Parts: sequence; structure tokens; C-alpha cells
Amino acid sequence: MPMADTQMEDAIFVLAAHVFLKTSDYLLCLDALTRLFGPVRLQYLLLFLAFVRAAHYWTETHPEIAFEDDITKLLSTHEALADCILNDPEARDTITQSLLDELPALRLQADKAIGLLAAIVDSSDDAIVSKTLDGIITSWNGSAERLFGYTASEAIGQHISLIIPLNRRDEEALFIERIKRGERIEHFDTVRVRKDKSPLDISLTISPVRDASGKIIGASKIARDINQRKRFERELRESEERYRTLADALDTQVQFRTQELERRNSELRDLSARLLEFQDQERRHIARELHDSAGQTLTALGLQLARIREDAKNDPVLSRNATNAEELVQHLAQEIRTTSYLLHPPLLDETGISSALGWYVQGLAERSSLAIDLKIPDNFGRLPSQIELFIFRLVQECLTNIHRHSGSKTALIRIAREESTVEVEIEDQGKGMSPERLTEIQSQGTGVGIRGMRERVRHLRGNLVIESNDSGTKVYATLPITTSLPPHKSDTRQVVA
Repeated sequence: MPMADTQMEDAIFVLAAHVFLKTSDYLLCLDALTRLFGPVRLQYLLLFLAFVRAAHYWTETHPEIAFEDDITKLLSTHEALADCILNDPEARDTITQSLLDELPALRLQADKAIGLLAAIVDSSDDAIVSKTLDGIITSWNGSAERLFGYTASEAIGQHISLIIPLNRRDEEALFIERIKRGERIEHFDTVRVRKDKSPLDISLTISPVRDASGKIIGASKIARDINQRKRFERELRESEERYRTLADALDTQVQFRTQELERRNSELRDLSARLLEFQDQERRHIARELHDSAGQTLTALGLQLARIREDAKNDPVLSRNATNAEELVQHLAQEIRTTSYLLHPPLLDETGISSALGWYVQGLAERSSLAIDLKIPDNFGRLPSQIELFIFRLVQECLTNIHRHSGSKTALIRIAREESTVEVEIEDQGKGMSPERLTEIQSQGTGVGIRGMRERVRHLRGNLVIESNDSGTKVYATLPITTSLPPHKSDTRQVVA
């Protein structure tokens, strides 16, 4: 409602007079008042004007009855409105009677609006409580009964401190001061007390309540139960504390485990070196068995087939079959001999790395049509057996990969030695490896062959470098020449071109 003695008040009563008297402009005035007040308050305004007219008739009939001071002031202030209401002979009876006739319908409409509002408040899941500025509870909905445990009859008329714990009483005074200033308090987390004295975490939203003139006469509180949310927050804090404690303990354990892991890694490297040594011994053993036992058996079988062929000269079919079988045996013997030499070439033990690589390169070139250029000095000499075996396995692994994967038609092998080191370089002119694939190989050493070479070069205290681009791939190995190579810790350095 507008303040008294203002232009807004004058305008409202002018519009109301048009509506009250149903002038030619009353529909426009009615629309303006409806938008300003709403339908319910507008009907109250018109009812108030009808009441003033009816009261005027009573004062004329009963002089002992007088207007209240505020009505007298209203009529004296708005003379035009007073003249419309009190001195309209045409509408003196009909308008008043019309409004009085509409009074029951208006009251019913107002009661329905009030009832709807009350039903909304009472069915809310949140507790809704109203109080005076002195803190006296004036309303208490059903959710408030369920939340705090007090019935409406127990709570209404009591001070709001009924549900406020002692250590939270100062909050109420601060709330009242802010409400008096017309402020709204939203989502204020606090604690209240149930009827059974148990604490209750709630979130408060507090709004000022005004009368028809706009004066603040109280406050409306909406309380939402946040016990579950607070419990989750407490559990989260407790969980964070536990995890923090666990993290501190884990940090200590990680340091211990790191030291343990380093020790175990050293043991695994030693074990890996022994496994590689056992692998080479087993290859040597299998090669010897294939060469000696299976080779001798096939030789005997070939001789027996030769006799059968000689004895079957008069039988062309049998002679031809014996000849075919003899050729198959010779081919099988050759394959077994090649497999035996690939497992462990006897030349490696007998004459050294130069002869063994010469034999291997010649055989692979014949089997694969790969042009291989082997560059090794004539006076290269002998190396410790472990180093010679590593060089042979490295060349063997690299040439196999070149033949299977690179697409290169050529391969270059360079082997050189200094006083205390030996250098090996294998290069192709194939499609190379993508940066991603090269990074994967450098970081993880994918593939049994690459991992095996890394373990061997680590055991020999050497360095292994792999470079690759779209022009091909290069593999470098540098090894110290020593006569004693016990298991030990070492680092394998990889460089990406």
C-alpha cells in the first residue's frame, strides 16, 4: 500500500472513485487497479469504500455514532472521493446495495485465496513459522510440527527461543535487527533444538512480514532440514583426515618400498643375466644335439635309402621313390644343420665373430635376397666370448627385423674396435619407425628381442642407441672390452634422432 498523503494515494482513490461509481472510464481504471493490487486486494478496497458509504448512512440516522478519526481524515483529504461516495443521489442506494449484495461472494473469494495460501504453507516439506518482532510465534505449519516435535498449539504463543539453543540466542537478535531494516536472510546454516532436546541442523530463510500499510510487523521463517547434508560433510571431513593420515603413512612406506624395489631390481637384473646365460647354454646344447644326434640319424637314413635305390634298379618305381626319399632326407639334414647353426654357430667358438658373422650374412642373403654389406677389419681378432655372443645376437635380431618389417632391400653392418671398446652399427634404408612407435620402444622396450638386447648390453656395461626416421633405422652399440664381466648395475642410454 502507498504511504499516506502522497500523489500515489491520490491517484489510487481517483481510480477507485471511477470504479466505485462505474463511470465511462471505469473499465480502464479497474484494469489499472487490478494490475496494481491484484483481484483480492482490489475487492477489499471497493468493500472498504462501500463500508464508508454505509457508515455514513448510519451516522445520518444515528447522530450519536461518529466516524473514526482516520475515516474523517481520509474524507477531508480526498474531497472529490468523499463527494462521490457521500453525495451521489443517483447511486446512493443502488451502488451501496450492489456492493453489499456482492459482499458474500467477495468474502468467499477472499477466503478461498487465504485457504489456498494456507494449504500451500501447510503442505510444504519445509517448516514455515511466523513470529512477531518480539519473537512470539504466530503460526506453525505441519512440517514444523514434524521437524521440531512441537504441535501448533504447543508452539503458537511461545517465544521463538523455544527451539533455539543457548549458544545460538545471539543469532535471533541479529536476525530481528536485519528484519527491521527490511533485509531478507537466505540460506543461513544454523542449529536448533527439537522437543526431545536433540540438535537439528537447519538452513534458514527469513523474510520480513508487512501489514497493509507496508509496516514491518514480524518475520516469516522457512527452515529446511540439512542433517543429512551435514552428516555427509562430517563424513567427508573425517574421510579426508583418514586419507591424509594414510597418505603420510603411505609416503613413509613408499620410501621404504622404493629402496626395496631398487634392491629387487638389482636382483632381477642379476637373475636376467643368469637367465640369458642359461638360454645361451641351452641353445648351444640343443644345437649340438641337432647337429650330432639328429644329423647322424639322418646321415644313416640317407645311406640306407641309397642302398635301397641301388638294390631297386630293376624296379623303376621303387628306385624313383627311393631317390625322392633320399633327396628329402638331404634337404631335412640341411635344414637341421642351418637351424643348429642359427641356435649357436660353431664357428663362433672355433674361429670367432668374424667367421660366424660372415657365414650368417651369406646364408641370410641367399635365403632372403637381402643385400647385406658386412664391414669388419681382417685383423679384428678375438673378443671375450660374452661380447662375441652379444654382437652375433644383436646382428641376428636387427637383420631379422630389417627383413621382416623395414621393407629395405639393403643392410649395412659396421664393426670396429679400439683399445678398450668395440662398436657395432647396423643400418637399413627402409621406411623407419613412427615417432610414437620409437618412443614406445625407447620407454618400454616392446618385443622380446629388444628387451633381450637391452638386458645383454646392461650386463656387459655397454650402451645401446636406436635412431629411426623416414630414411631408415640405425642401431648403435658400444661395449667395453673386459675379460671379467660379473653381474652388476648399469644404465642403458637410448637416444631418439
